[in-house]
Amino acid sequence: MLRENILQLFREYSGELFKTNEISKMLAIKSDSEDYQNLRRMLDTLELDGTIVRGSRRRYGLPRIALTEVEGELHVKSTGNGIVTPSKGFDIGDSVLIRARNLHSAMNGDHVRVHLFAAKKDERPQGEITEILRKAAHRIVGTIERTRQGFFVRPESGKIKRDIFIARKDLHGAREGDRVTIELYDWTDEYLQPEGFVLNLLGTIAKQGFSNAAIISEFNLPEQFPSAVLKESDKLPETIPESEIKKRLDLRGEIIFTIDPEDAKDFDDAVSLTSNDDGTVTLGVHIADVSHYVREDSALDNEALQRGTSVYLVGSVVPMLPERISNELCSLRPDEDKLAYSVFLRIDPETGKVKKAEMKKTVIRSVMRFSYEEAEQRTKTGRGKHAKLLMQMRALSLKMYDLRKESGSIDFESEEFRFRFENNEPAEAVRKERLGSMRMIEDFMLAANRAVAEFITRKAKDGSERPFLYRIHAEPDSAKIRELAQLAKTLGYKLSAENPTPRSIQSFLESLKGKPEEHLLNQLMLRSMAKAVYAEHNVGHFGLAFLHYTHFTSPIRRYPDLIVHRMLAEYQRPGGMNREREQHYYQILPEIADLTSASERHATDAERQSIKLAQISILKKKVGDEFDAVISGVTHFGIFVALSSGAEGLVHIRDLPGYYEFDEAHYSLIERRGQYGPRGEGRRFRIGDPLRVQLVKVLEEKRQVDFRLAETEDASQTSRNETFSSDKIKRQKLHHERVGGRPRKELPHKRRSR
Repeated sequence: MLRENILQLFREYSGELFKTNEISKMLAIKSDSEDYQNLRRMLDTLELDGTIVRGSRRRYGLPRIALTEVEGELHVKSTGNGIVTPSKGFDIGDSVLIRARNLHSAMNGDHVRVHLFAAKKDERPQGEITEILRKAAHRIVGTIERTRQGFFVRPESGKIKRDIFIARKDLHGAREGDRVTIELYDWTDEYLQPEGFVLNLLGTIAKQGFSNAAIISEFNLPEQFPSAVLKESDKLPETIPESEIKKRLDLRGEIIFTIDPEDAKDFDDAVSLTSNDDGTVTLGVHIADVSHYVREDSALDNEALQRGTSVYLVGSVVPMLPERISNELCSLRPDEDKLAYSVFLRIDPETGKVKKAEMKKTVIRSVMRFSYEEAEQRTKTGRGKHAKLLMQMRALSLKMYDLRKESGSIDFESEEFRFRFENNEPAEAVRKERLGSMRMIEDFMLAANRAVAEFITRKAKDGSERPFLYRIHAEPDSAKIRELAQLAKTLGYKLSAENPTPRSIQSFLESLKGKPEEHLLNQLMLRSMAKAVYAEHNVGHFGLAFLHYTHFTSPIRRYPDLIVHRMLAEYQRPGGMNREREQHYYQILPEIADLTSASERHATDAERQSIKLAQISILKKKVGDEFDAVISGVTHFGIFVALSSGAEGLVHIRDLPGYYEFDEAHYSLIERRGQYGPRGEGRRFRIGDPLRVQLVKVLEEKRQVDFRLAETEDASQTSRNETFSSDKIKRQKLHHERVGGRPRKELPHKRRSR
C-alpha cells in the first residue's frame, strides 16, 4: 500500500523531485512516527531497484531522460549575468547561471529555453539561452543622449547593459538630457542595436517633487484600471440586500473592531473576543468577503489575477482592486454593515491552544477603528473604550505566541521604515517600532490562516490532497546555511549548519538579541532561507513550523486569499465541492500559484526600489555629512555600509587608504603591507563592523550612493573645516584586488562593478 501511494504521488507530479519530509507531509505521515521510518526504507528500496531516482539533496522522483534543456524565467543581475529558475517539469535541483555573453538578446523577465553545458561537480549548472519563449514587457528608464549616429537612451538599471537607439520620430517631444521611460521594439539580433520609443517624460514629473513614476515605469505597474473593470465595480450595489443577510450569521450586535496602521485606507480584517461557559474563549477573525463582489471570470477577477497583489510604494499604492471595492464596499469601516467571512477559534486562554475552529459567512458592523498606537496605549494604561477587551486579547496573543515559539516558529526581527514628508519630498526615514498590538494582530491572522488550511486537510480522504492553494516554505538550502554559519562563527556566534530546524534557527536568532550584529545576521538569515511561495500541493511552512498553512486574511490586496475564500465556500456547501469543480481547480491552480508567486516577487522588488529612491531623495541634501554606519557587505571592489535610516551605499576600494586583499571566506577586506610599506597585516574591514563614513556622492537617477571613510588621524587628507566636494577627493593611483594571489592595477577608465 505504501509503495503504491508513493508511486501514485510521483506519477501525479511527474517530473518533480521531493525531499522525504515533503513526501511524508503530502502522504499525511507524521515525522515522529514509525510510518516515517517505513517511508524512508521504502524510498531506499525503490531507489535500489531503479523504480525511482534520487537527485541532489536527497530528493526523490520518477526516473526521466537526462535533461539537456530547461525552460524558465530569466532574472538578470546588476553584474550582467543572469539566473534562470526552471519551470515545473524542468526541475534539476538548482537554478541555472547564464553568463552575460550567453544571454544573447534575452532580457530580464523573459521566459526562455536554455541549453545546459556539461556540469561541473559541486558547481551551479550553467547554460546558454537558445530561444525566447515569451518576452516580458520591457519598459526602461534612462536619459536621452545625442551622438553623431542619433539619439540613444542609457538605461539606469544595471540589469540592461546595452544603450537603446531612439529614432527621431520616436522621441515624442523628448530632447537631449531628458529623463524618460521608453518601451522596446522587438529585439531578436544581439548584434544589432536594440531600438525603442519614448513613452513619457520623467524630468518634468520629478520637478514637482518626489515621484514613483520611474519605479512604476521600470516595473511596468498598471497605473489605471481598464474601463470594463471600472464599469463592473461601479455597478455593484451600495447596500446589502436583506436576502443576503438572511443567508449569513448576523454579528452586527457583537463588539468587533479593526486595528490597522495609522495611514491605512482599506480595512480587510477585524477581531472580536467572547468568553464561553467552559472557561474557553472564542476569538473571531472577520475578513472582508471580497469574493461576494468579485466573481470568477469577471473583468474584475481577471484584472485582479493579472495584478496578483497590491504594490505599496512610498507615499502611494498600486491597488489590486478599484477603490470602489477596496476602500468602500469591502472596507470594514466603523458603523457600516459589511459582509465578512469569519473564522471562530475556541481557545484555552491558559495555554493558547486552539480547541476547535469554525468558518462561517457573516455580516458584521465594526464598532471602532483603532490604529496600532491607540490599541497599544489602551492596552498599557487600561484606560479608554474597550481597553479591558484589548488587554484580554493581548494576554491571549502572548499565550498563542509562546505556544508557536515552543513548536519552533521563527520570529524574524525585520526593520521597517516610514517616511515623513515635507513639501512633497521625503524629509526623514523613521524606524517603525514593532508594537505589541502589531504582534497581537499578526498572531491572530496566523492562527486563522492555519485553521483554514487544516480544515481543508481534514476534508482529504485516505491521506490524499484535495485541490487547494497553499502558502508553503521549503527547508533552507544547506550550502547557504553553512556559509552563514561560517560568517556567524567569525563574529563569535554559533549556528548549527547540519540539518537545520526551525527551532535551531530560532535559538540562533535569540542569541543575537540586543547585539550589534542582530539586524545584520537577521537579514542574512532571511536571505539564506527559501522564499515562501504559493503552491497547489502542500509541503508545510518551515519558517512558521506549520504543517498546513494558507493565505486567507487579506483578499483586498492579495489574489491567493480571494481564491481561497471561493474554494472554502465551495467545500462548505452541502455535499461539498463536486468532482467537476475539483477538476477545474486542479487545472487552474498551478498557473495561479506561479502567477501570484511571481507577482509577489515583482511587487517586493518594486517596493524595495521605491524605499531606496526615498532614502536617496533624503540623502541628496546631505552630501558632505558624516554618519555612523555598519558594514553590510564586503566585495573585492569595496565595502557596502548601512546607515541607521536604512539607507545603503558603497565605500569603493579606491577610497580606502592602503592596499587590500579580499578574504571571501571571512567576509573581510584586509590591508596588506609589505611590497608597498611595512610588513604585516593592517586594518581589517569585516561585515558587521561599525564605521564612521562621509557622504561623497548621490546619483539619484542611478540610485547610487557613494561614501568614504570619515576623517581620522590616520586617514585624513583634507581639513575638517574645508568645504566638501566630491571632485576634491584625492584618488589613489594604484588599487588592486586579489586575482590569482597577485595584485594587479585597476585601470582608471574601467566601469565600476556593483
